[in-house]
Order: sequence, then structure tokens, then C-alpha cells
Amino acid sequence: MISKISIFKPFAEERERWFLWLPVFMGCGIGLYFTWLFEPPLWLCVVVPFAVAVLAIALRHHVSLPIWIVLLAFCVGHLAAKVETLMLDQPMLEKQIERAEVIGRVMSVNHLPDGFRVWMEDIQIEGVLEKNTPHKIRIKVKSDKNIPEPGEWIVMRASLYPLSRPAEPDGFDFRRYAFFQGYGATGYTLSSWRKAEGTPPSMMQDVALYFERVRVSINQKLFAQGKDRYTAVASALISGDQSAIDKGTMQAMRVSGISHILSVSGLHITLVAGIVFYVLRAIMALIPWFNVQFHTKKIAAFFALCAAMFYTFMCSAPIPAVRSLLMSSLILIAVMVDRRALSMRLVAFAALVSLLVSPVSLFDPSFQLSFGAVMALIAAFEKNEAAWLRSFESEGLIGKFRQYILASIASSVIASIATMPLILYYFQQVNWYGVITNLIAVPLSTFIIMPMALISALAMPFDLQHWPIMGMNHGIKWMIDSAEVVSNWPGAATTHPAMPFYALLMVTFGGVWVCIWQKRWRYLGLIPFVLGTLTFLITPRPDVFVAEDGITVGVRMADNHLVVRAKSREDFTVQSWHQRNGHMTGDFTAMVNWFDVMDAGGAEDLSCKDKTCILTRYGKRIAFPMADEDVAALCDIADVIIAPAETDACATKTITPKQAEQRGAYALYINENRIETKRSKLFAARPWSQ
Repeated sequence: MISKISIFKPFAEERERWFLWLPVFMGCGIGLYFTWLFEPPLWLCVVVPFAVAVLAIALRHHVSLPIWIVLLAFCVGHLAAKVETLMLDQPMLEKQIERAEVIGRVMSVNHLPDGFRVWMEDIQIEGVLEKNTPHKIRIKVKSDKNIPEPGEWIVMRASLYPLSRPAEPDGFDFRRYAFFQGYGATGYTLSSWRKAEGTPPSMMQDVALYFERVRVSINQKLFAQGKDRYTAVASALISGDQSAIDKGTMQAMRVSGISHILSVSGLHITLVAGIVFYVLRAIMALIPWFNVQFHTKKIAAFFALCAAMFYTFMCSAPIPAVRSLLMSSLILIAVMVDRRALSMRLVAFAALVSLLVSPVSLFDPSFQLSFGAVMALIAAFEKNEAAWLRSFESEGLIGKFRQYILASIASSVIASIATMPLILYYFQQVNWYGVITNLIAVPLSTFIIMPMALISALAMPFDLQHWPIMGMNHGIKWMIDSAEVVSNWPGAATTHPAMPFYALLMVTFGGVWVCIWQKRWRYLGLIPFVLGTLTFLITPRPDVFVAEDGITVGVRMADNHLVVRAKSREDFTVQSWHQRNGHMTGDFTAMVNWFDVMDAGGAEDLSCKDKTCILTRYGKRIAFPMADEDVAALCDIADVIIAPAETDACATKTITPKQAEQRGAYALYINENRIETKRSKLFAARPWSQ
């Protein structure tokens, strides 16, 4: 029936690709769950997919079956997100707590440039009821002389803070991110810690602590040879801990487009599995009788899978690494069962499992970047894969090297184009020379850094890691040096204003459409892909920002500079405004102190007098009084008043700290007709917002 209708003909001709859309529809169901203004009841989340499944089974021979399968994938995604929320549900700290006694079990330790960060579970906080206490917190300790061991119970006096909500409407929700990462508060201490008494760990905690002790032991042996930036990068590559990398090195790697190498994900898991696979095959090839009697390729694939699993758990099993392990596992299992090692179907299956295991990872930039890059690469090469492999195998050594360089360039260009809109959306930045630095950094990682890292890890039990670490550090030095050179080139990275959320949807749909279909109609997806990428050119930025505390404010000037009233210009909220306005992180030249402007009597259309500033734009006035008594006098003058405290004066015009706390951050857009006000949707009824 469908194939007889001309409009559906291309769709019917690519029937074998329909399965690839299931992760997309599951993702739509997950997205719906996170847009509710209330927490949907569990019974509803279960009953609806059950009913759809029954209908799909009953109509399995009907022409409408694909529609019911799509609805089922949608409902299953929604249910999976609900289940994940229930499993991770915990109290979130609501109010700041100053220097309270905190007791807990150490589960993880991260090195920092100026100390360490400790992750604690089974928490007790002085003055906080057990029902209101987060299950897990992280605390920064500004000392590295005495580092606790994983599994120890410790007690300290620390200041704790609630996790911040979006800095502006449609901004990144760090509170939700922390909820699904499993912790409900953050803080710091300037005092020392001491050991405490507590219950023994559970079986699951014991497993986690085993891998954490391995990771800590590796880091200790790394840093014993010197705590410099090369060792910090080595720690990130081996153990997944990026905390010790200084800001300068991190910025150079971001600007040059190779910061992805630091994240334990596809590259690292693949390299570890690949090194083990090829080394074992080479060793077994030296034993002729063994090579004849057994399937050495399958044996090598099995041990490579084991190595990849151990490496993932040793790195604390972050979501990107788990997702990469799943992808690598599918490839290695395909080798063991004599199936094609890499195809779009395997990618779709990996996406399905990833979304079922951790639905919230759909919103993780690394999820979108990694799957976007892999899909683009497979879509570009899958039709001619066999011909290219035959051509590569027929070449001599020089020809293979030439083809490797050409393939590396092509892969970097394709992956860069596929991920550029996502990087632009999340980080407001485009790295123009990323192809060049990746041509340097990826071979260094592949042939020097990661092999030396693996040898170092294997040599550590015998205390023979000195020379491999030196070799690894040399490779890291060359990589960082190249990143710093490229990052200093003119126009190495450009920053742009934030894109709207609908642009992300357009780019994602267009990219998926191009990658999944194989006939010429696939190129229709380029239209939303390109248009979505260019939305930052026409999307207006707010004129006024009001943070969730109601006190921190920002005014965007005509030259896009930001005048901010805040405790510090390094405040997380201020930095978020700054970056989303299209400025490079750490570029404080585009940021002006509010009180300097106040002392000067104002700047441009922001005038200040007697501690009250008024922004006049398009004939509209927004007032920023510093004193409570000034609010009433501004009622007849201003269109909007950002009040310093709670007030009953001209309530319809005021934004008070209490309103901001209850309703979320504000963004004000001034145009010739009116002042448009947007608020962050706090979803007060959702578990991560309570």
C-alpha cells in the first residue's frame, strides 16, 4: 500500500533503514519527559507503553504496524527516563550552609592544581535532617599534603552550596546535571580532615572502591614523578581525571580543537582495545601450532574486550566511556561471531542501549558529539568501504601511509562539519584549525602516548613505570606544544552568540536525515542542518540578565560588552552570560564592573545617580535601585524595576529576589514596542528542582 503512493516511494525503497530511526523516536520520548512542568505518575508511564505494545502485537500483520512501533519506542524512552529519575532520586541541598561538620565515606578523589576534590557518600551534615541530606556530595580541599584513601570515613568542617539552576532561560541546568550525576551539593573546606568511624561498605560500594583504588594508585605513581601539566594530562588520559590540568593548557587544547582527546571516550577505549587486540594477535602469530589450532582473531577480540571493560571501570565509568565501551563491545563481539564489525545498525543498537541505560545522556554534549561524528563517518564511507579497503591492502608501504594521511584528513573534515553546529550550540565557539591539530594529536595519541600509557600501567605493579611515563610525557609535550602554537594563530577560534534550542532540533533532525537515508532525498536534510547552524546570526540576545538570586544582574551594551553587578566576574552565572553573548571564556576585557560605571555616572544608555542606575532603550526604562526606599519613587518612572529586596511597591513592575528564587533567572528583551520577559522554567515539581 505504502509503496504504491508516490510520495512514500523513497521511504518504502529504504525499508531496511527504518530500524535506524528507533533511537531517534526513543530520544523524542525522553525529551518529552524532561519538558513536563510536573512529575508524571509512574502508573501512567507504565500503562501507556504497555497498551501500545499490546496494540502493536495485535496489529502485527497490519499496514499500520510501523506507526505502532514508532509510538512504542517513544513511550519506552519516556518510561526509561522516569525509571532513571526514580533510581537516582535524592534530596538536593536548598540553602547555603557555612562551616558545618560533615561526615561521610570517601568514594573518589580527584587531583586539582591547588589541592584535591573528594566525593563522599553516606553523608551526615550537622544541623540537617537525614531526609534532607543529599546521598552524595563533592568537596574541594585546598591542600594536597594529606589525601584520604577511598573507602575511609572522614569528618571535616566545610561550607556547602546548592547546585545552581540555569543562568538564563534556555541555559545549561547544572542542578539537573548534578542530580543525574548522583550528587546533591558541592562545597569546600580550608581546614584539615580527620578519620571517623562508620559502617563497612556495601558489596556494590566495594566493587566501585576497588577500581577507585586502582585509579588512585596509578595517579599517585604518576604524580610522584612531578606534578606538572604533562603529568596532569597523562592522568586524564590514563584515569579519566582532568581536574589537575591547569586553565592555560585546557584553554589551548580547546581553542586548537583537540580537547576531546582528554575525555575518556571512543578514542581511548578503541586504542586500548586495539593495542591489546593487535599485540595479542602478533604474539599468537609467533606460535604456528597455536595459530593453526585456534581462532586467534576471536581470542584477541575477547581479551581486548576484557581490557576495554577494565579500563572503563578504572576510569570511574563516566557516561561517555560507558557509551564508548558499548560501541567497542559490539564491534569486538561482531568480530567474535564473524559479523561485519562496523555498520549503521550497530550504531543504532548502541544508541538504543545507551538511551535505555541512561536516558538523560541524550542531553549530554558528549553523547551528541560522539554519535554525530560516528554516524557522519559511517554515512560517508559505508557505500564504498569494501573498495577502499581493497585499495588500501593493494598499496605498498608508502601508498598505505599516503592513504592513511588522506583518510585522516577526510575523517577530520567530516567529523568537524558534523559536530560544528553542536559545538557552536553548547560552547558558542568554532575551532577553524582543528583538522590541523588533530592530524598531529591523534597520531601522537595512537602511536606514542596511549601505547606508552598502557605499558606504564602494566609496569606499575613492578615499579618499572619510569621510562614509559617519560616516553608518554614526551608525546604529551609535543601535543600540547602544537596546541599552543595553533591556538595562537590568528582566528584559531571564533566565538558567536548562543543559538536557540529549536536550532539544535533543526540541526539534529537534518543531520540524522542525511546520515540514515542513502538515496538522493537524503540531501534534503542539509536544509535544516545549514539553516539551524546559522540561527545565531538572527537570534537576539537579552538586553538585561537577572540571576536566580535576584541580586546578580547584567546589562548588555550596544557593543555587546556586559556590565555586571556581581560578587566576582568569575562567578559561574556571569561567565555563562559572558560566553553565551559570544565572548571567549576568560576574556574579561569584554566585561565591565557595575560599580565602576556607577562611579562614572553611567555609560551609553545606562545612567546612574545616587546608587540607582536606569537603562533607557527604545524609550523604555529599566531601573536598578540599590536601596529599598528608592523603589517607590521609581514606580512612575520605570517600566521594570529590579528591586534589591522584597517590596510591595508597584508589584506589577518589580522583579524581586524572592521572585527570582521561585521562578528562576530572568532575561529581558527590549524592542520598540515592549519589554519581553522570559523566565527559566524551574519545574518546581521535578525532583532535581526541589
